[in-house]
Order: sequence, then structure tokens, then C-alpha cells
Amino acid sequence: MEYSDYSQWKGWLTHTPFGELSDLQNQKYKLQLETLNIPYKKIKALEIGFGNGGFLKFLMNSKCMVEGVEIQASLLDAAKAIGIPAKNSIEDIEGSFELIAAFDVLEHLTINELHLFFKRCKSLLKDDGYMLFRFPNAESFAGLGAQNGDFTHITAIAQSKLDQLIKPHGLEIIAFQGEAEYPKKPIINATRSIFRFILMKGMGIGSKHYFSTNVVAVIKHSQ
Repeated sequence: MEYSDYSQWKGWLTHTPFGELSDLQNQKYKLQLETLNIPYKKIKALEIGFGNGGFLKFLMNSKCMVEGVEIQASLLDAAKAIGIPAKNSIEDIEGSFELIAAFDVLEHLTINELHLFFKRCKSLLKDDGYMLFRFPNAESFAGLGAQNGDFTHITAIAQSKLDQLIKPHGLEIIAFQGEAEYPKKPIINATRSIFRFILMKGMGIGSKHYFSTNVVAVIKHSQ
């Protein structure tokens, strides 16, 4: 898959400096991790596909030891320029981590690549560590734009498909839900809850994350 113009299309390094973290982004990351009960302070963390470096910056601000993986050379150079150990392949990463995160990455991989990816992630994850992934919601119309609006997206992922992918590698899903919203929108969320109730009771479709554009999944070693 060709990614030579991807960072330009995203506006990385051009419209937004590498590692820039707005207060809105900072609060959203904090809310997401705390909602999922994932420790994020003073840990060793790896981000795969770190893009413009916002989450790495959040982790660094939280006193974490961080490393990153990114296939785009310009982003690798930008990370190294501010002292972040970064590689262009997960195969080049050594050691073990308490948190492995990948936002908007899984959908770019084929099924075979996903199997190899999870196998490698498992080998890098500490026994009590967490994996955190975000990807378009394949269980609802709400995720169609995110999944189909990028020609580099290959695989649509629902919870059941993710479960099938990770179980052979000794992993399990411990949380699967809509991406955290910040700032919170109580009126909109209440309206969505009413429609979701109608859909689930009247038509037998829907889920708690039915109206979420993106979903997040937390994965750990199987017990």
C-alpha cells in the first residue's frame, strides 16, 4: 500500500507540528484511558502508527517511557528529532511494554497481516499489560464514512471478527465500546439512547456503540 502522500493528506507536519497536543486532545486521551481503566502514568508504552505524535506527547507528559513504530519516513525523522526511539517496523522493537496502542491502524491491514501483527504484539506485551486499539465501527452505519473514506483502509472490523483474530494468539477482549467523546454531550447522548432502545427492542438491532463512528478495544493476555 502506498503512503507517500498520506501525511500530507492528513495535514501532519504541515498544518499541525509534530507532537502538538491541544488541551482538547489531552482531555480526550485522559478520559478514554480512565474510562477503560488503563494505567497510563510512569509506564513503558509503545504506539504503533503514531502519526503526528499527539498520543506519544500525552504519554511523555504522563512521565512514561515511550517508543514508536511508523512507516512514514518524515514522521520517523520528526519523532527522532525530539528524542523518541522510533522504528519503521514492529519487528525491530525489543523489550516488553505495559501498554501497546494503535489508533486507526488495524483497518489498514489484511487478515494475514493482522494475524502476524497480533502475534508480535503478544510477544511484546507484559503479562499484566494492555493493548488499546481504535478503528472504524463496522457494526453500524455510523462507521461507514470513516471506513470507506480512506482508500488505504482494507479490513472492516467488528467485535466478533476481532475475537476470531486474537483468540488463536492467546489474547482476549476485555472491553469493546464506542470511542470516548469529549466534551461530553448529554442531550445528544440521551437522544441516541432513546433511538438505540427503540432499535434494539423493536427491530432487534443495535448496541451500546451503535451510533459511534469509531470504537475502541482493550485486549490482554488470555487468563
